Amino acid sequence: MNKNIFKIFMTLGIMLAFAAVIFPNAKKVEAAKTPEVVWAEELLLVSDDTNPLLVTGGDADLKGYKKRITDALTVQLYAARDAGTLPFTLNEDAETYEYEGIYDDVSGEPKIALIPLAIMADSLHVRYDAGGKKFYKTIVMGSLYLAICKSGSTANNWTMIGGVPLSGYTILGDDVNHPLTSPTTKKEEAEAYIGAMEKVINSQLNFADFKKHLQNLNSKKAPETFEVMEVELSSKKTDEIFGSQKRKIQALLGTFYTTKFQETSKAVVYPPIAMIGKNTGGDMSNVGNKSAADDVSDTLFSLTGGKSTSGATMTLSMPEPMHRINLNFAGAGWQELQTKKESDVVKNIGYKALLKMNIDGANEKSVDDVKSVQYIIPQSGSVDELQHERLADIYTELLIRLADMLGGKKK
Repeated sequence: MNKNIFKIFMTLGIMLAFAAVIFPNAKKVEAAKTPEVVWAEELLLVSDDTNPLLVTGGDADLKGYKKRITDALTVQLYAARDAGTLPFTLNEDAETYEYEGIYDDVSGEPKIALIPLAIMADSLHVRYDAGGKKFYKTIVMGSLYLAICKSGSTANNWTMIGGVPLSGYTILGDDVNHPLTSPTTKKEEAEAYIGAMEKVINSQLNFADFKKHLQNLNSKKAPETFEVMEVELSSKKTDEIFGSQKRKIQALLGTFYTTKFQETSKAVVYPPIAMIGKNTGGDMSNVGNKSAADDVSDTLFSLTGGKSTSGATMTLSMPEPMHRINLNFAGAGWQELQTKKESDVVKNIGYKALLKMNIDGANEKSVDDVKSVQYIIPQSGSVDELQHERLADIYTELLIRLADMLGGKKK
């Protein structure tokens, strides 16, 4: 080896060894830059209207249901911490933390909190006839949003910078061997909601997904943000299919699409606007130019929060999204399926649904799906009457699949 090159390597080795002695905590200093995040173990409801299953049975049941959700989240959070996979440092004083902080007492920087939001806890009901008897189904739908937020300049004021949505559903009365002969109770539906959300939390929650959102805290370049701004039900069959439950279908489409789209795109996707009560009417001159400092009328929502500040109001804001997503249940239809041999006992009917999506009014995509159902021809009445009772059930299943398919398409 050339003597000069040897001297260079020797010099570098001595310098590195010297640095290790003088700066033994270099790695610790780097680790200290990991954002510290507060977890207060308090599930906050966006709205009572969108979460009826969490406000059933009085305050005692409400607190019990909320706690079961936060317990499931906390188990996953601490498991990730113990495994060393958290992209942030967990504030160890989280249990006594209140959603009131303004800035960090030492650094003067905004405090960062992981705030779990209950976006939707609702149910859709179906009644149908089979063999001359009435049976019931209940589709229980749930959506959570784990929001990463930074504190504002006043107490109880926070700004969402991103988060991770989780959505799931379950069907009561779907077991043909054990059909429901009476309507479900709110308590049964609430228990089913808890079970569905616990399953989603345990199987889908990955805290590594928060890393990108935390990197946006100090980034000079604003991240791409998306939000479902409108869910249209333009199909002429909508009223016939869903009747008075149309609002629930809009919520379902928005939340399930949001969950899948963020999983696919890895972008920042805010909760659907229809679910958070944000006003999109009136003066829209400032759309696209809003910030956390805007008037309270532009906030996401106000809600009760804090572990020991029950009754306190917290305001959670978010900037206007860069990209606006529109969904549209644009088509539905059904017809009898022809078979090789006509039957006097059964009739098969095929159902089709079409869902469309566009971002910023362009780049439209659409997906469709079909489902066939076999009916036993009744001794009295008609198959038309039987299948009409099943429409909400059939099309809810189709639209859940379509929302997942559309959300899985690259932007």
